[in-house]
Amino acid sequence: MFFWLLRTIMQAVEKTSNNVQAETQSECLNIALVGGGSNCKSLIQFLEAHRLQHFHVHIVGVADLREDAPGLVYAKEKGIFTFNNYRDLFALENLHLIIEITGRDDVLTELMRTKPDHLKVMEHVSVRLFWELIELQDQKAKYERRLVRSERLTNVGRMASYLAHEIRNPLVAIGGFATILLESPELPDDLKSKAQIIVDQVRRLEQVLKNLGEYVRPLKQNKSRNNYNVVTEHVFRVLESEGKSRGIEITLELDRWMPDSLFDADLISDVLLAVARRLMALMRSGQKLAVHTEVCWDSVGIYLEENSGLISPTALENMSNPFSDHQNDPAALAATISKRIVDDHGGDIKIVNEPGVRTMVVIELPIEREFLARECPQSSEVEESLFSS
Repeated sequence: MFFWLLRTIMQAVEKTSNNVQAETQSECLNIALVGGGSNCKSLIQFLEAHRLQHFHVHIVGVADLREDAPGLVYAKEKGIFTFNNYRDLFALENLHLIIEITGRDDVLTELMRTKPDHLKVMEHVSVRLFWELIELQDQKAKYERRLVRSERLTNVGRMASYLAHEIRNPLVAIGGFATILLESPELPDDLKSKAQIIVDQVRRLEQVLKNLGEYVRPLKQNKSRNNYNVVTEHVFRVLESEGKSRGIEITLELDRWMPDSLFDADLISDVLLAVARRLMALMRSGQKLAVHTEVCWDSVGIYLEENSGLISPTALENMSNPFSDHQNDPAALAATISKRIVDDHGGDIKIVNEPGVRTMVVIELPIEREFLARECPQSSEVEESLFSS
């Protein structure tokens, strides 16, 4: 969907530009961005990761007043020209299009007044509109996947309940008789160890059945107006002391443009605690765990990143596997249930592993647009917070 929208925009630029040769346009499209927030960074990363069929897109410049704006910082790291004054973008050679994503009408008005005649401008409202359309398409696909997954979980839950019931009854009898035998003074010593094995294995199987029930049990959400930064900071305070006891330094960086949203703060807090503890259990003393949040249009990313990349791929795969070798570990089960919580919120959990460099868990969560439209005032301040972030 994004490819089609972006291609449509670019084709419109190609048709309306009189000073740039069509042949050149078909091969290369140079774009500058006014507004260096998180969305700027996301757009650059997207264009780096994807190649369009009819255009070679290049981000050649970024302008923002803030030296610490994440998009501006990222552009510098990538060798892209950066400026504090957007008028400096006009001097870039073979510049075809400027995308204004500050969300500020005064910036747009001044940009349109001062730009050279041959330059085309896409303003923040158009960008926002196209992004909304992209989000609707993505949400539709996500809801369809969630529906299929929900139906499968329902069937798995029914089967699991049946199996648990059928297994638990004889298991209780076996465990009870084995305990009686173990406590009997008439039982020979050479058989007591065998009876103890039976008792221990029965307890283990009972825990497996309990974990299975927890995994398939429906989760009830209690959504209210909250802020992901507030929840993340609360979890950080809890983890800080735990990290010190393990010799792990934990740092926190919050996106200051984070808007309020509608979600279950307790469940999301449980998710962050579970994932962080699971990751810390795989880390070694002396390592660092960096936690930071980032707003990208209508979604939020909560990142947990360790700085060694020494965690084995097998351990990472089992982080959300309820039937891994660590299935009796409460932390492992909590991390498994966390995947369901995030799915139920319309989000996703991704693991990025760069061996020898870093391991990063990305928790993506939505900012519900209906809630924002209903609760948040339509002002330039809100627009700036949404579009400049």
